[in-house]
Amino acid sequence: MYLTAHRVRQTRVQKPEIGINAFLHKHDERTLPKNTKFYNEEIIDQIANNNTGELVAESTDIVPGGNSILSFIDIVGREDLDKERIQDFLNVVERDIEVEEIHAPIFKSASDFAVRFGITYGLKGQKIKEYKALTERAMILFESPEPPKWRSDVPWIEIHYSISDCQEIFSLSPETANKLKQMHGEFWIPKRVLLDPETKIFARSMYGDLVQYIAPALTGLTLEKIAAQGGLTIHDLSSRKKIKWPELKERPNSDAPSLP
Repeated sequence: MYLTAHRVRQTRVQKPEIGINAFLHKHDERTLPKNTKFYNEEIIDQIANNNTGELVAESTDIVPGGNSILSFIDIVGREDLDKERIQDFLNVVERDIEVEEIHAPIFKSASDFAVRFGITYGLKGQKIKEYKALTERAMILFESPEPPKWRSDVPWIEIHYSISDCQEIFSLSPETANKLKQMHGEFWIPKRVLLDPETKIFARSMYGDLVQYIAPALTGLTLEKIAAQGGLTIHDLSSRKKIKWPELKERPNSDAPSLP
């Protein structure tokens, strides 16, 4: 099990919002054996960075991806852990945090799970308040899992990307346009988004993640509705590479491109 909560701040936008995002992942015997011991901090690094497991629930205030992390709590452990066991240990960790100076992320462990908590320098005076906010959000998700809406392996919305005459061109694939026409009605007309260098700089300053600007303009859907449809794929027509949003990861059988 990997349960995590982050306080995040949007980046590269004029008025960045701040909120807490929480995610719950599960593991099987192959990805996290039952005899795993959690006394070494390396186990948290391994799970958080390379072996997160299957995402089964999430609760997000801010659209995931590209945000600045202000504080975080990582909880890793066996799949059979119950709420009381986790909460009791979190309470013990809270008492330790009250008396410890935080110069680096704090790591606490037991035989069946481990906890790591970290904050940025600017929040050190609020370490207990921050710890409580993150652990509360994480435990709410653990007790009442909300199905993921920002992650999917089967997006059907595809955006084509190309460059012509110093302009970047974003348009819908024919199949996507036809499906959206069925959703919006026969009078809906697909659009294109053209970005010259100056417009691109402005869009990045306003939205940070360009997809958050381009996708609603092309599809007529909010980001939440796009996520509910499985997200989307950006297809670079020149390189034939594809990436998936919101995870911005390579699709199977393709090289990993960078986001335009």
